[in-house]
Amino acid sequence: MRITLNLSTADGSRGRHTLAWAIPATVVGLVGLVWLGVSAAREIREYRAVQRQVAEIQQREDQLHGQEAAIRKELEKPEHGELLRQARFVNSLIDQRQLSVTELVAEFADLMPEDARLSGLSLTAKGEDLVVRFNITAKSEEAVETLLGDLEDAPDFKDVTILNQGFQEEGAQPGQVSVACTARYLPGAQ
Repeated sequence: MRITLNLSTADGSRGRHTLAWAIPATVVGLVGLVWLGVSAAREIREYRAVQRQVAEIQQREDQLHGQEAAIRKELEKPEHGELLRQARFVNSLIDQRQLSVTELVAEFADLMPEDARLSGLSLTAKGEDLVVRFNITAKSEEAVETLLGDLEDAPDFKDVTILNQGFQEEGAQPGQVSVACTARYLPGAQ
């Protein structure tokens, strides 16, 4: 007598659903695996590109260090020592510069009216202050008043003082007004 046994479970709805979802899950898994592979390959390419750039920069840095060493060696030669000493001296003088007469005259010229002219300029240092003495010749008193008002309002000139004022009634240019005044000069004051 022959007995056949069927040890499999009965086909139910669970088995059918498992088979139905196995294919899409496998496809999604494969797509994810492909995406990870592509992403890893892209990251590896970017990493290698950055590595090449770093290597190029390091090579350029080594070249610059070599050039710097060659220049330092050249500067250490005795014939260049005197030139280097002179350049340092000139640079120290430039660093100590406190006043530019050109800037002073340019600032003063901006304040002058058209019918006035600067006939004398002197500069003295009184302690920390720089005192400028101006001799001005103008065609009229109004030009002198305008100049003195502008000079008092200017941020670079303070404590304007009139030393003397006179009129020329005779001579080469009669009818002119001459004024001597002083002011403290504060370069760069605002």
